Amino acid sequence: MGYIFTGYSSRHDKRKKHVLPLHQYALSSINLQHHVHLFDTAILSKRPILEEDRPTRFQTKKPRHRKKLTLQDLPIEIIQHIFIFTKGEPSMVALNKFFYSCLRPSFSLLSRIMWEKYLFDPLEFDVDNIKANAGNIVIPTLFEHETFFKLLLDHHIVLLKSISHFLPRKHYQDMQNGDFDTSKELDLCSINTEDTKKEDFPKNFYNNMYIFLTHRECVKAMGNHFTLKNPYDVISPFIEWFFQGIEIQEATVSSKFTIISLFESIDLILRVSGSAARKLGSVEPLTTMIFLLYFTYADALETLNFEFFLQNRSRLQLIKKFILKYYYNPSLAENEVLSDTTIWDLLRRVSDLKLIDLVVKCGGRPQYGVMFA
Repeated sequence: MGYIFTGYSSRHDKRKKHVLPLHQYALSSINLQHHVHLFDTAILSKRPILEEDRPTRFQTKKPRHRKKLTLQDLPIEIIQHIFIFTKGEPSMVALNKFFYSCLRPSFSLLSRIMWEKYLFDPLEFDVDNIKANAGNIVIPTLFEHETFFKLLLDHHIVLLKSISHFLPRKHYQDMQNGDFDTSKELDLCSINTEDTKKEDFPKNFYNNMYIFLTHRECVKAMGNHFTLKNPYDVISPFIEWFFQGIEIQEATVSSKFTIISLFESIDLILRVSGSAARKLGSVEPLTTMIFLLYFTYADALETLNFEFFLQNRSRLQLIKKFILKYYYNPSLAENEVLSDTTIWDLLRRVSDLKLIDLVVKCGGRPQYGVMFA
């Protein structure tokens, strides 16, 4: 290959792609526009193709891949209904975060579960002959569940209005064991009206002293269905719990821990126990009070919490008020309860002459065998 002029070769570079210039391409034979007439030539056929013979094309829709439905796609109300019918199955709450948020405890949800779980159904035990007031009959296992027991305490104004009777525990156990005589009439009305036939308060009331201070109205309403048959198993532990509550109060002293509230709670316990005299027939509450004031909390009486509780009273004045309210009977020359050897043994240990004189003036007779032992 030579060069005609400097920079211009005598032939094309074989490595270079050859492209016709536009003015040459328009006149070249490879331009299809010169052969358009070949494509317009009619195609000869032996017979004409009718319109109905033409193949028709059906428009086929592409299949949609729909999302699989799960329980989470259900409305929250339906999920809650399922939860209620399972009587509060705990595994549903722990399934995932969505179920946990849907089944978050509320009064509406818990109350519906309570009716579903603890409402007595006579047909379940083939009990036809039953006499009861209009309303719901609740089985006693309600008190064994802490959540629903607390629900009843906090919302007793609403819930107790719908409850006419609590089924006696013995009858319920007999029904479960198949020992209940279905031919006899189950008279729940007389059980609620006669104190002698009323059942004892559930154990929750014996084990949780705060109920008699913070839920008095509920205890009073429960007294229509139950009787506190062992009040002295509650009064003395309640006094001890009350003094502990005074001690553990922080800077802000609760107005609930006062002498008035203490006496009101004891009055309530005596009321639901069926005591007409509203007097204490046991010396144990008095000995508990004396022991707490003279021994357990003797060094704490000058603290702010106990000063608020005593309201400028001495411990002797408090005991005097307690004895006059719950033990003293002016018609009796001698008080048998205040003459019990237990209290005189404690008075000997206290060695407070003013306290001894107080007990004697209120009818107590000294037990010299104990005092000078």
